[in-house]
Amino acid sequence: MFAKVRSWLRLAWPFVGSLYLGYLAVQAPPMRYVGVIGLCFVLPLLAGWIAGQIWGVGPWADAGSDAE
Repeated sequence: MFAKVRSWLRLAWPFVGSLYLGYLAVQAPPMRYVGVIGLCFVLPLLAGWIAGQIWGVGPWADAGSDAE
């Protein structure tokens, strides 16, 4: 069961982190700046992670997959 929870958390962390930064981006100005700057860094990484998980390209591609 621990392995299943760990696998789920590994897949969920990019989305949870992006949602939290989005939440910060709609808050009052001090936190808004933190959220917007964080999203500027995280969204390109999230796009690369999604591309690696779905299409098997980039540094986040599964090394054991046959997607070549």
